[in-house]
Amino acid sequence: MGSFANVPIHRWPRQGTVTEPKRSACPSCGTLIAARDNVPVVSWLVLRGRCRTCGEAISPRYLVVEVITAVLFAGVAWIWWEQPVLLLTFLVFTWSLVVATAIDLEHRIIPNRLTYRLPFVLLPLLIAHALLTDTLTDLRRGVIAGLAIPFGMFLLSELFRLLRGQSGMGMGDVKLAVSLGLVVGYLGGIQLVAFAYGTIISAVVVAFGLIAVGRAKLASRIPFGPYLAIGAMLPVLAPQGTERVVRSVLGL
Repeated sequence: MGSFANVPIHRWPRQGTVTEPKRSACPSCGTLIAARDNVPVVSWLVLRGRCRTCGEAISPRYLVVEVITAVLFAGVAWIWWEQPVLLLTFLVFTWSLVVATAIDLEHRIIPNRLTYRLPFVLLPLLIAHALLTDTLTDLRRGVIAGLAIPFGMFLLSELFRLLRGQSGMGMGDVKLAVSLGLVVGYLGGIQLVAFAYGTIISAVVVAFGLIAVGRAKLASRIPFGPYLAIGAMLPVLAPQGTERVVRSVLGL
């Protein structure tokens, strides 16, 4: 799945699709990649990050995406294996966040091909789990969060635009927030707070780190999708831990 994630990461920003062309090719020379050179992680390491045909460097992003996806999938499976429908939901969710993060970091966009389709995959799965486990209240909370969070983000972006003359947040982030609110809201109200804390804290830490080393300024536009992904994955990977932390912080 990490190898497959690299397909939309590379093709969607270039207006390609995941089905055409059917086989991957070297971005430099166009040579079709043989099966032996298309084994996740192993092939990149064996080839030392270079095309076998032309010798041009292959981005380490391919390796990083494959490794991160494998680690995240293992973590999600470890936590949620006893609830198969939720496990499938969170695996789809995790894969989508990996794709969104990688594209946002490289191109400063989150494609509509992802944000428009994802809720229509996640919602039926959550409905199925809610019906099987009689957790319709959780489903209702998730749907409300899936509408309220992007609406709130849009209002903040528009307010920033009125005050500063430029948009404060990309619409890709707002559209992605529909799926984020749906999934995290289903997990619980405390998890929504953890999502907010995780997003804001990770954004502040990274932004000030980039400023400190001279890689960014206060006025720099920094992609926000990765921080939304971090905030959303915290309650998925550590539901009990994040709840304890939030309750402690809020004095509950």
